[in-house]
Amino acid sequence: MHLGWATSTILYMNILVTNDDGFENPGIWALAKAVRSLGEVTVVAPVDNQSGTGCSISFRKSVNVDQVTSKLDGVNCFAVNGTPADSVILGSKYIFKDDVDVVVSGINPGFNTSRNMFISGTFGAAIIASALGMRACAFSMDAMDHVNDFTVANVITAITNELMSPETPSGSLFNVNFPTISVSGINGAEGSAPARSDLKMNVDLQSDGGYEIFSGLKVNIDGLELTSGSDIEVLARGKVALTALDGTNLNYLRDDQSLHRMIDAANRVIG
Repeated sequence: MHLGWATSTILYMNILVTNDDGFENPGIWALAKAVRSLGEVTVVAPVDNQSGTGCSISFRKSVNVDQVTSKLDGVNCFAVNGTPADSVILGSKYIFKDDVDVVVSGINPGFNTSRNMFISGTFGAAIIASALGMRACAFSMDAMDHVNDFTVANVITAITNELMSPETPSGSLFNVNFPTISVSGINGAEGSAPARSDLKMNVDLQSDGGYEIFSGLKVNIDGLELTSGSDIEVLARGKVALTALDGTNLNYLRDDQSLHRMIDAANRVIG
């Protein structure tokens, strides 16, 4: 295993870590641990689970921010009574005083691929960070069984290191999904486009006369032909799927130079 990312970061930067599953979720602490050697890391995340909130912002509502006990030495933690997008905004404006360099979001339990990205609070936080001019990346994996996997941690470190590079433009936006490690391990990293598919949504009538919308945010891939180079197809081959998007219109950026540096850095770590 090659740790080629270790010496390339030039500046010590402020890193905001967030998620959509709440500040106590193990995924956010695995992410914070993976990036804390790269800069000043602060966790700013929702009080409770905010899955499926996308880019939702709590307009015209008082949102509380409280410092809470951290699970990592040297890393401050703040709990936000709001959405992941609220966490990014309040973290950057209130806690960091507009001095955040990069935002990393996750690690989400469950893939954020295809159309899932657009309702995911994990990726929604990254979209808002990008819109505010920060470099941002969301990380997701199929299950939390391997959230503390050594290779996963080093891939995250390598990708985040490239995210922090002066060569990565402000406002850059990336989405990263790890394959189902228990099935195939990690066979490498590859650029990918969001797969074309529909969402599988269900509506249940509740006892109070209301309706519950649910899906587990699963993409409806029943009978879906896996298009070569799509995020779902890349994951099916046991590879980490990296996607670069234009933060203005969310178009897929196949030839993004920062994306290719990230892919190369991840593959050096995976070996």
